[in-house]
Amino acid sequence: MTKHNQQSDTKTGNEEGLFRITAKAAVIGPDGKVIVLTRATKDKRGPGNHDLPGGHVDPGETPEDTIRREVREETGLAVRDIAPLPTYAVFTGEDGSSIQKLRFIAFTDGTEVTTDPEEHSAHEWLTLDEAIAKLSDEGYEADKRDTIIQAKEYLAEKDALGGWKRCLADFENYKRRQEASQKEMGKFLVERLLNDLAPVLDNFRAAASHVPEASKGDPWVTGIGYIEKQLEDVLAQHGVRVIEVGEGEPFDPNRHEALSDESTEEDAEDNGEPKTQTVVKVLQNGYMIGDKVVRAAKVTVK
Repeated sequence: MTKHNQQSDTKTGNEEGLFRITAKAAVIGPDGKVIVLTRATKDKRGPGNHDLPGGHVDPGETPEDTIRREVREETGLAVRDIAPLPTYAVFTGEDGSSIQKLRFIAFTDGTEVTTDPEEHSAHEWLTLDEAIAKLSDEGYEADKRDTIIQAKEYLAEKDALGGWKRCLADFENYKRRQEASQKEMGKFLVERLLNDLAPVLDNFRAAASHVPEASKGDPWVTGIGYIEKQLEDVLAQHGVRVIEVGEGEPFDPNRHEALSDESTEEDAEDNGEPKTQTVVKVLQNGYMIGDKVVRAAKVTVK
């Protein structure tokens, strides 16, 4: 606690006496170690005792503000993050004041420590277990030791939570991979089904094209047409669509397969340039699943 704090303490009180709040922190460095201070031998409050950075909360300050200020004043370190610890107690000071004790864990990215020799004679960076073993569980050091124990528990819970979040993220990624894999597998199975059913649909259409004109109104012919439509609907429900081809449209090698060519020598060139071939007749329907051509439409071109 600095001289600045001692002067300000006398300004906080009520009719029954002084009421003060003290805030101290287990300051954790970038390597996970905690800084432990040793009080100067001339310090009447605990000469030679081990201590943690902190002090009394000034009027108008929050406890977090106090931690940032005291850590900077006592060690020269800048605090990056602060979290409260469950330690809470009220005790009576030597002057009869009522003192509320709050404890925190604070994180810093620095390691170079500068102390005031009138307040602290030494400092150490220790692992949490080393610090717990070093501090006494009685007297002046007891609550500082408890603060470090609670800081250790806080970090263990934080690591466990971080591990749980990583596990949850891994599981979500696994679910997305499984969903993508299932979609690909579904497309593969639909493609296999289409390859098996396409010849059946071809036969339906071939049979329908040979029905005599006089028999086209017969119920059995109509029924065959319904069955063909049902097959097409089932495929459509699974993302299969017929490649629409109109007679007279340009031949597209990405969607069409030319089985015959009715071009003549006169059709071969147009003003000295190769003439774009067009579809004359659709011999077999082509199919797509999404953007993928599973079977090109078989056509006659000219």
